[in-house]
Amino acid sequence: MLVSTLFTLFGLGALCWILFNLAVYALPFAIGLTCGMYLYESGQGVFLSIIAGLFIGGFIAAVGEFAFDRIRSIPIKLAIGLIYAIPAGITGFHAAKGLAEFGSASAAAITILSWLGALVIGGTAWARVTGWSEVNAMSDPHPHRSFNEH
Repeated sequence: MLVSTLFTLFGLGALCWILFNLAVYALPFAIGLTCGMYLYESGQGVFLSIIAGLFIGGFIAAVGEFAFDRIRSIPIKLAIGLIYAIPAGITGFHAAKGLAEFGSASAAAITILSWLGALVIGGTAWARVTGWSEVNAMSDPHPHRSFNEH
């Protein structure tokens, strides 16, 4: 019985981790899924639809990373961050609401947990989008040298 409880907790934790990561990347996932479903409905076949959906979703994530890294205008960077964070926040709201309803919480607790989920997942998406340029800056092979070095 202890082993089954541990496996249940591990499975629930893994499910929440997958849900969290999918929610953070809600925009590329939704666009890739929509394109894949469109291709499938237009008769292109399952294999091509899956490959194209994965490619397009990855492309959207790469475009966001490239645009956020290259553009220097703060208002445009804010807009790009919001384009990725708002769908993630909406997804986080509904994911937290579903989990709270599954746990049969009260209506007030469901609302509070839903908004908390929206803020956490939307904020994480924002941090990941804004962190793309910092990760690229940290991987610079020639860091700035101090003035004391000759």
